Amino acid sequence: MANMSWVTSWSDWRNAMGPSGSRHRRDVETFLKTHPAILYWGDSWFSTPLYLNLARQSARRINGLNMIIGKPGATAAELFDEDGIKRMVERIQANPFDVVCLSAGGNDCLSDRLAKVFKAWLGKAPTRNDRIDALAAYQILSKSGLLDGVHRVYDRLLSRLQTVRKIRPSLRVLGQPYFPIKQIGVAADLTVGNIGLVALLKGDVGPWLWGPMQHVLRNKQEGETFARMMLEDGFRDGVLGRLAKQYKGFFSVVDYSTAKGIGNPGFWNDEIHPSETGFDSLAIPFNQALKTILPAAKQGALAII
Repeated sequence: MANMSWVTSWSDWRNAMGPSGSRHRRDVETFLKTHPAILYWGDSWFSTPLYLNLARQSARRINGLNMIIGKPGATAAELFDEDGIKRMVERIQANPFDVVCLSAGGNDCLSDRLAKVFKAWLGKAPTRNDRIDALAAYQILSKSGLLDGVHRVYDRLLSRLQTVRKIRPSLRVLGQPYFPIKQIGVAADLTVGNIGLVALLKGDVGPWLWGPMQHVLRNKQEGETFARMMLEDGFRDGVLGRLAKQYKGFFSVVDYSTAKGIGNPGFWNDEIHPSETGFDSLAIPFNQALKTILPAAKQGALAII
């Protein structure tokens, strides 16, 4: 059976699986004894259509059945709402996925949501006009409960996915923690080349973090430090890391510490998104994490480099 690479619609997925009881389905079931079925579910890091995002860079290295779904710009609360969880748990239970990969939570802490946390500095009549450092800003973010809300959403999803695990003990879930922001204040460059003629009707998009925080922090260096605290101390360790302990053996987190090329020209597309080249680099540690949680018989179908 040839590598399907990936599909992005459930109708295509059903066609790939074939009707129950058919010869095609039996061939697929034989194929999946030594090849993985992966579901990627997430925000723009998995679902942006502009170029080969992280999910596509990962999937193109896998000889298996790969499904990519999601919505660019979506928050964890939007992706993993009650209806979405119910619908997806039913689909995961009905299909032979080995791993569910998740990318969500970054948008919960950016743009309007971030502006609400620091509303004292914003608006037509701000009540504060001082500038603070990254640590003070991170303490305000921590007390706001924003990250706690992201944790609750993930916890709700994982608790429901555990019901599928009772039927399919080998099922695993992988969370991706984003990568520390380096291009503070850089907007997305929307061109005809990357999104088509609609680019002629749009302006640049972003920055999503520096937009509100430029009124709060002393400079962009403090912005970079704040972003690292938010994404690493807050989201990676405080949300995903906490969940990995809570759901030990079921939920794990990608370790990007070995990623190469972050300082190279062209790694970033804008303030919060790597470029296609950047995602290509991040797919290496991503697939390393993915490989370790796949059944041993299927690990050979996944490439790292």
